[in-house]
Parts: sequence; structure tokens; C-alpha cells
Amino acid sequence: MPRDVGLALETPPLTLLIPTLVSIGVPLGFLWFVRRMDLYASGSFRTVLVCFGAGLAAFPAAYVLNTQARGLMLASGLTAVAASLLLRTTVAPIIEEVLKSAGVVYYANKPQFTYFVDGAIYGFAAGTAFAVIENVNYLQNAPEGLALGTAINRAFSTSLMHGGASALVGVAIGRFRFEKGWTRAFALVGGWGAAIALHSAFNRLVNSGPMDTMRLIGAFGIGFGAVGLTALFILWGLRVQRRWLRQSLGLDVGVTSGESEVVQKLADLDELLRPITEVFGPQKRDAVERFLRIQARLGIKRKAQQLTPDAKLAAALAAEVADLREEMDQLRREVGVYCMTFVRSILPPETEALWDPLAKRLAEVEARRETESGGMNLWQTLGDRADAAGDGAAGGAFADSDAAEDDATAGDAAAGDPST
Repeated sequence: MPRDVGLALETPPLTLLIPTLVSIGVPLGFLWFVRRMDLYASGSFRTVLVCFGAGLAAFPAAYVLNTQARGLMLASGLTAVAASLLLRTTVAPIIEEVLKSAGVVYYANKPQFTYFVDGAIYGFAAGTAFAVIENVNYLQNAPEGLALGTAINRAFSTSLMHGGASALVGVAIGRFRFEKGWTRAFALVGGWGAAIALHSAFNRLVNSGPMDTMRLIGAFGIGFGAVGLTALFILWGLRVQRRWLRQSLGLDVGVTSGESEVVQKLADLDELLRPITEVFGPQKRDAVERFLRIQARLGIKRKAQQLTPDAKLAAALAAEVADLREEMDQLRREVGVYCMTFVRSILPPETEALWDPLAKRLAEVEARRETESGGMNLWQTLGDRADAAGDGAAGGAFADSDAAEDDATAGDAAAGDPST
């Protein structure tokens, strides 16, 4: 709960539009960045919104509790200065970190919470929401002429600290959510402890003396450091999830090894799918991307189902896996056999033995079409060859994949002064 500090950036009296946009827009921009890091989108956007809403609701609750705590400290004989300092550096961090994480804790045993990548994003969303409404509150009390400076300072320090601190709680819950017994409870307490320590350290820094340049740089450093730490946790989680995908995606869920390899490299998806856009157009390309992302979500949910010791959660995850399989089948039909054949022809080397000859043949036909005056319908030629082949390579692969998926599906069915 640092005092109002700000660069001496003059703003016209009563003009709070730009400071307000900064106070809200910058934190939301960082939340967008953090959310975009989740390549596999294992957590739902709806859950992000719910956690954001929980963060907004936490602010008035913290305001009331902080006010009451300050009153009790004054009644105990502390001076106003001592009570405010104790509130900002010790009491407020505890109250706020517990309240901000309420939404994340609620989802800890829900299928929407898959791993700590989700926890980091949900926590960051809750902390960002709290910071946004707190920023607006501070602007109402900012000294005339310092509103823009206050908005900039808080947007790039306090707001990021709030998001990063709440993300630590989500990471702790997600990292140990597959453990048994008291381990998960200890994880929550540990996450709260880390968040409170970060919050308290920040407040001690900005309340330890005049807000000079070095102290301001330190506040910015903690803010950006909190975002960086959140990003590192997400990258670590994505690495684990890639390993999950290698283990959980296979023909038993209707996914070839090449498709599984592409799913593990979604960061390079634009480059991988560029030929699809050139040959089939942007609509088919988007359908292929949705198909691959659903495969990723299916693999992660399937692994989470295997790891969780909670029978009720495992059943909920199994239902999600079944829904994702159905959605994947629908998208496979939407993409179509010709486009899917082309997709598999550009997959990584793991499937080269099966698909590379077809890819080379497609290239030869395409070159011939460009040189022959009469032209040639590439995909009609492919269709004729596929029909002639009957149960050949392409048809056999699709049939085996679909049959395996059907079998697997049947098996699965078996603050008075609000603090920062």
C-alpha cells in the first residue's frame, strides 16, 4: 500500500481520461501477453474472465478489512503513522493475497484447471483485476497535476506486482494438484507465503523513504520481475505439457505421430501451415489450426485425467476428453481428406516413411500443371489416384486412425486506504 507517488508529469485539472486509460490499459496489455503465452490454451477463456471478476470483487472486500484492521491498530494505542506502516507492509499483503486468489482456489479441483500454466494465467488475471480497480481509486485521490505520473508508475510497478504475486499462488496450486493428502494444502499455503512475501517486499521498498529515482527504479524492477517470473513458470509448464503430449497422443485417440509432433510445436504453427494457406486458402488453414490445437488440449486433458487421484475430477476430465474427440472428428471432416492428406505431407520427419512419397508426388503434379498448356486439376488427379488405390496408404491411414479412435472412445466410455 505505497503512498501516492508519481513522476511530475503535469495533467490539466480534472482531466483523468488519459491517466485512467493508462491505469487500465497497461495492466490489461500485460494480461493479454501472459494469456497469449499459453500455446495449448489448456485453460478456458471463460475461466480467465471468472478469475478476473473474482479479482475485481476482492478489492472492496480488502478495502473493508483493511479499514477495520487499521481501526483496531489505532484502538490498541498505535499512532496513525505506525498503524498505516504496519498495515501497508504486513497486514494488507496477507488480506489481499488471500482474497485475490479466491477464484483460483475455487477452480483448483475443477477440470478447467489442468496444470500450473493455467494457474499462472488465472492468478495473473485475478491480480490484474484487483490492480486495475485499485489504480482507478488512487487516481481519484491523486494530487492535481500528478495523475498521469501516478498512473504510469502504478501501471508498470504495482499492477505488475499484483499480477505476479497472484500468479505464484496459481502456480503452487497447479504444480501440486496431482499429489495426495496434505501436499496440496501445503502447496496452497506455500503459494500464499510466496505471494505475501513479494507483496510485502514491494510495499516495504516504496514506503521506506522519499520516492527518489533509485526507489522508483526498484519498484519498476519488482513489477517487471514479477511478470518475468510468471513467464518463466509458463515456459516451464509448456515444456512439461509437451512431454505430456508425446506420452498421451497416439493412434488410440486418432492422432498420428506426425500430428502429435506438430502439436508439440505450436509456436511454429504459422510457418508450418503457410503452405495450407497458399494451396487451400485461409479458411482451411484456420480449420487445420483449430484441429491441431484441439489435439493439444485433448492430450493435456487426457494426461491430467491419468494423473489425478480424485475420482470425481477424473470423471469430469474424461467427459471433456470425449467432447474434444467429438470436436476433433468434426473438424477432421471439415478439413477434408485432400487437405488433411496435404497437411500430413508437410508433417515432421517422424512420418516421412509414410507420407513423404505422396508429398513428392504432389509436388511433381503441381509442377507439371504449371508447365502444361492445357493445365491440370491437381486435386482431381489426387482423387483419381486415391480412388484407384482403394485401401492404399492414405485411405488405410485414415481408416486405422478412425477405427482406433472409435475403440478408444468406447473404452473411455467404460483498505480505508486500499493497499497494494
